[in-house]
Amino acid sequence: MTLKIMHTGDIHLGMKFSQYPKISHQLEEARYQALENTIKEANERNCSLFVVAGDLFDKTNIKDQALIKTIDILDKFAGDAVLILPGNHDYQDGIIDLWQRFKKHLTGKILLLDQEKIYDLRDFDIDAAAYPAPCDSKLSASNNLGWLKDIELDNTYKYNIGLAHGALAGFSPDLTDSYFKMTEKELHELNLDIWLLGHSHIAYPEAEKVKNRKVFNSGTPEPDGLDCSHRGYAWYIEMEENKDINAERINTGVYHFEDLAYEIKREADLKDVLEAVRSDDPETKILRLKLAGSIPKELFADKQKYIDQIRENTFYSVIDQTELRMQIDQEMIAEEFSVGSFPYQLLNELADTEELLNTAYNILKEVRDENK
Repeated sequence: MTLKIMHTGDIHLGMKFSQYPKISHQLEEARYQALENTIKEANERNCSLFVVAGDLFDKTNIKDQALIKTIDILDKFAGDAVLILPGNHDYQDGIIDLWQRFKKHLTGKILLLDQEKIYDLRDFDIDAAAYPAPCDSKLSASNNLGWLKDIELDNTYKYNIGLAHGALAGFSPDLTDSYFKMTEKELHELNLDIWLLGHSHIAYPEAEKVKNRKVFNSGTPEPDGLDCSHRGYAWYIEMEENKDINAERINTGVYHFEDLAYEIKREADLKDVLEAVRSDDPETKILRLKLAGSIPKELFADKQKYIDQIRENTFYSVIDQTELRMQIDQEMIAEEFSVGSFPYQLLNELADTEELLNTAYNILKEVRDENK
């Protein structure tokens, strides 16, 4: 019998988006929607197991209302069991009450893996055991795999599944060794059939489909900023009785982020920007756009219509035009300043240095206007 697993993590429910005040509520709600999307994908594929490999929540002081909302979504899973591992954002240290409050609202299908012990999944009609390494703090110089090195695997289970949350060496950045770092070699030496990891917000392996790999990092199902350029995803994994593994990366996200920069010299360049922005699902695109360059006076005065169209065609846009300048030519200098005057002569001297010319022109014009 094939064991079908949907593997997710780093959902960070309750994450705030203060850097996007106008759309912060929508981005917060999108994380719940991404969890629902992942559940839906799991149900469509008849998964038996739904795994959250840490950081279901963004912090430990989540309100009860959010806990209930989360459990209501997880309860929509039509399979046999939901496994939840505490990560470094929603860690379990025995003092904070996050998971105690969570357990009060749990239903029978959801199992919290907050102890360093073997969890028997036969009670959920799954012939498997789960071996978790839950996080017990925000930061740690060492991982929590140690207990697994001191036990013998129970080979009476058809499948032995490991879950951990932390930086995977060579893949997840951890320059200060503060995030439960582990190596792939270390995981393989524990001889489990598969490892389902969380922490990094991109998927590992970095391929859409993989075969017979034992170590997977889920990535986040909903991107959370401009450094997260993917659409949000999870792993759909099929494990055969002979331990062959086939996995496929599933798209789950609601919004996506895009960071663009263009040099503008002519109107055609602005049209190219608009075309690029309109491509690739603009209605769910959160865009940071930087425009630079020097353009003729007429186009500079007319550029706002393109800016307005860019904003209208995206879910949200932040547009930096500070380096988009108007071309200063001799005709403009003569229109603004008397021929032979000091400003006129200075600006003509700077005609070959565009940046200095623009700076000097704007300063001289501002000073003159103030003295009128």
